[in-house]
Amino acid sequence: MSVRILHRDQRGTTLIDLIVIIIIVAIALPPMMALLIQGTKQSTFGVSMSRANSLGSTLLEEVRSKRWDENGGAASATLGPDSGETRTAYDDVDDFHGLNESPPKDSLDADVTGATGFRQQVSVCYVANTDLDTCLGSGTSNYKKITLTITEPEGKTSELVTVISSF
Repeated sequence: MSVRILHRDQRGTTLIDLIVIIIIVAIALPPMMALLIQGTKQSTFGVSMSRANSLGSTLLEEVRSKRWDENGGAASATLGPDSGETRTAYDDVDDFHGLNESPPKDSLDADVTGATGFRQQVSVCYVANTDLDTCLGSGTSNYKKITLTITEPEGKTSELVTVISSF
């Protein structure tokens, strides 16, 4: 009966080898999981931002589809909806001033599907033709600046701004 001699590279894994591997994995696993969780959270940012921009663009197009002012040529000194006017009856751009909806609604005043947790806020003001960034404190002009702020469920905000004229 002969005894076979095993060379170093022909031996199996020892219990000590397995214990060392388990210890290394136990030490490395929590930081790797933290990175995975952080990456997963950040991957939803693009989806949420895209949804916010879609909601904002839809509302901005609705606002821009309305008349510049219901008074025809003269600019209305008061911004905001007329007394008793609801969203479905908004007929000019400045009616949207002060709009604050969560969840966002469509032009028929129905909740937008898939927009739970989002908030839309609209501000309309007059601006001078020489400075389209700064709202006039008082008075009117031929230019209205519409600022739409969309807040995502995570609290991040994005802003869409446009200026329209009475011409």
